[in-house]
Amino acid sequence: MERVLDLGERGRGSDRIAAQSSTALGGSADDEPGGFGRRSEAAARGAAVHSLLEWSQANGWGEPSAELIARHAALAGIDPANGAAERLLGPIRAWLGSRLLRERIAADGVTSRAEVPLLLGVGRATLRGSIDLLAEREDAPPLVLDYKTDRLGGASPAERAGKYSIQRAVYALAVAEARGAEQVEVAYVFLERPDEPVLTLLDAKAIERGRRDLAAVIARIGAGEFPVAPPERRDWDLCRGCPALGRLCSGPEAI
Repeated sequence: MERVLDLGERGRGSDRIAAQSSTALGGSADDEPGGFGRRSEAAARGAAVHSLLEWSQANGWGEPSAELIARHAALAGIDPANGAAERLLGPIRAWLGSRLLRERIAADGVTSRAEVPLLLGVGRATLRGSIDLLAEREDAPPLVLDYKTDRLGGASPAERAGKYSIQRAVYALAVAEARGAEQVEVAYVFLERPDEPVLTLLDAKAIERGRRDLAAVIARIGAGEFPVAPPERRDWDLCRGCPALGRLCSGPEAI
């Protein structure tokens, strides 16, 4: 939709489509005062939570104040009225009380950095992005941690993390190259259930395999190969963020 039909961001989606998408993902567009049920609000919520976690890491993993939460909420486009900002504290508190943070991130001898810039060359393509958290210890592989604010909607963290294999490959390859590491561990932490992190240790063979998979995906994109998803994959999870949603397509129920 973006590369072939050149659909941009303007006009993407509608309130009705957002409501259907949210309900399918386990939320509601109208059941929360802050409107977190809407897809745009869900994205704003994720941005606010990530920025607050970045602040927490820089401040010894302290809990942000109500005033700070309200400020970050406003910057993310969330109306702090009606208790919406307070709901941001739930996932943050859950992470701050998690075993992974206590034993692997905040432990003695571990250094951590938040929002680490990522720059990776694969073939003729350059990938840019950032890592939510990078933790390093002398006697262990680097640990890349990615926070997810997705609602699990009955799925397990492991099931949902399975959809991020390409992202995992990017993280592992970028950190391996930057640090000269033979192994990289990647953790997906769904803040709805932070005590069930999905941890994967990638060795040199797995990292190289990831490079080949990335190169293949990039080549298909460059060649304009965009196969239609099979019927069983046409769900709201796939359709989120599609620029055709609400413009050329009404979503999975209409396909």
